Amino acid sequence: MGVLRRAATPPGPISDLFDRLHELHLRAGEPGLRQIAADLGIGVVSHATVHNVFRGPRVPKWGYLDLIVEVLGGDSAEFHALWLAARQVERRLSSSTAAVAAGVASGSAGTPWNCTEVLSGHGCEVTGVAFSPSGRLLATVSADMTIRLWDARTGTSEGDPLIGHHGPIWGVAYSPTGRMLATASVDTTVRLWDPVTGQIASIPPLEHDGYVVGVAFCLNGRALVTGGGDGFVRVWDLTDNGALVAVLHGHAAAINDLAVNPRGVIASASVDGDIRLWDAATGEPVSTSFAGHTSSVACVAFSPDGLLLATGADDGTVRVWITATGTCVYEAPTGHDGPIWGVAFATPETLATASRDHTARLWDVTSGAPLGPPLTGHGDALTHLAVSQRGNVLATASDDGTARLWQPSTEPS
Repeated sequence: MGVLRRAATPPGPISDLFDRLHELHLRAGEPGLRQIAADLGIGVVSHATVHNVFRGPRVPKWGYLDLIVEVLGGDSAEFHALWLAARQVERRLSSSTAAVAAGVASGSAGTPWNCTEVLSGHGCEVTGVAFSPSGRLLATVSADMTIRLWDARTGTSEGDPLIGHHGPIWGVAYSPTGRMLATASVDTTVRLWDPVTGQIASIPPLEHDGYVVGVAFCLNGRALVTGGGDGFVRVWDLTDNGALVAVLHGHAAAINDLAVNPRGVIASASVDGDIRLWDAATGEPVSTSFAGHTSSVACVAFSPDGLLLATGADDGTVRVWITATGTCVYEAPTGHDGPIWGVAFATPETLATASRDHTARLWDVTSGAPLGPPLTGHGDALTHLAVSQRGNVLATASDDGTARLWQPSTEPS
């Protein structure tokens, strides 16, 4: 077939994206719409959707574009960088005059988020928060050595505190099914709990050679990744009674945080200022370290599709990287006045950050621009944050001994 029809697009990043896409189509031998759809698999996308991706002028959804680029043999990382730039321009062009004026007047654009609940009960600083996969429950951990569960809709406590650790708890994560909760402690152990019964799971405590702060489940729920003061990342097999599978070497200092993306890639953030990627299945490094931060990297989070990686550091900066290449998409001109100790994607295009300056903020992933005013209310430094899977509830933890729940002031329809 001939070259696919294309609508007029404005010069710049949007035009660059479509130019490159049509070049890729030509190099692949100009397969037809139905052939491309068939190559993607039955029921994945229709040939009409393929046409819309090629035609423009609107920038297509990344998920569709990524699939088509892969089928045509293109470089997903290259196209993601082009897509990010095009989305940024498209958003700017589609913004109404009223929205721009409102943004100038308020100093930032976006819907404000309000505190809906203050969760009090811990005896000292709250050091971690995690939503259950359904978003119904929130787990909080504290230096008081306890874990508490809360109804994320009402802010009411669910059952008695979970007790078992012998030191401050610094990390918490739910399994993908929500049937297991993992907590990491200064007592050098990771413990596994049944959040329904509040009992310690049958798997014995997972032992480290120093304090443990980072903990994350792999997407299949069969493996757990942990890290802490000894600078090593450990992978445990939960189907084999918590057997140690691998010890990953590479960092020169303590691990501060861990994340695992849907493709089984582990990201580790360290006091040494590096971010490293590993294959959870093999334990092998996926790439060299990502250079850019000038101090300890405190937190790390993948975008929902795993293609982007966000990091926050003690130098007060937030960076977003393309996972596949280690390319820094941007360093946010952050309005925070302190170290960044929490970072999470609220949506594929919205990033949330928590800082030692007592505030949390939301950012546009494609541009690094702030969305709405800072989230204020905590009486001390923030230590962590989490976002529900739907992206409509944000939880923050603080040295003031409380956690807070936040929601947009006007929920989208």
